[in-house]
Amino acid sequence: MITLELYELKNISMEMAELGVASYVKRIKPTTDQISQREAYRLYGEAKIKNWVKQGLIKEVKRSGSTIRSKILYSRSELIGIEVAYKLDSIINR
Repeated sequence: MITLELYELKNISMEMAELGVASYVKRIKPTTDQISQREAYRLYGEAKIKNWVKQGLIKEVKRSGSTIRSKILYSRSELIGIEVAYKLDSIINR
């Protein structure tokens, strides 16, 4: 049996709502879902992003252009989903 504090349940609900909104935005306006690698590092931390890429949790990395120096873009909804999954994992598998 899993027992959650009320604040943990509230936080999970809010994170799921945020993930739902991000997925909806991705479906309606796909270009607004993309964030640069620099922004992803700022929001989530460089080590986390690199670890998620290494683990294969981030499906595909896109570039904004065809050159090697083009911006690397990530899906905001995908990053939110991975972060929520890690938080749920830490709560459920304490």
